[in-house]
Amino acid sequence: MADGAKARGVYEDAVEYLCRNVEELRPLVSSAVWESAFPVVRDADPAGAEWRDAVRTLHDAVESAGVPNGLGLPATMGVGDWPGAPTPRSVGWVCPTSRCARVELRDGAATVTPACELAGGPMRLVDG
Repeated sequence: MADGAKARGVYEDAVEYLCRNVEELRPLVSSAVWESAFPVVRDADPAGAEWRDAVRTLHDAVESAGVPNGLGLPATMGVGDWPGAPTPRSVGWVCPTSRCARVELRDGAATVTPACELAGGPMRLVDG
């Protein structure tokens, strides 16, 4: 199977999933997106870019609505499509001088910064 045929098969599988689950997926997608993309998916030539773009639009909308992996298309990686970095969060404290391997995990509650018993100073907060 050539790369183009394989890619087309992935999109066809996504449309098959959409059609099998249309009753559950339809309420998750905004009316504007559904009304512009679904008729293209239903009626356009599957060999065309317009059809693939419409499938991708529905995939993104379904994924944004909370369905993991949307319609099953692979993630696109290109300019502007890279996933954002996770939100940093404090996870614990370590020795301020890195002289020991002591780590004190933070449980999420506001607590007083612990002191490193070996270095004698306040431990350094580490962001995850």
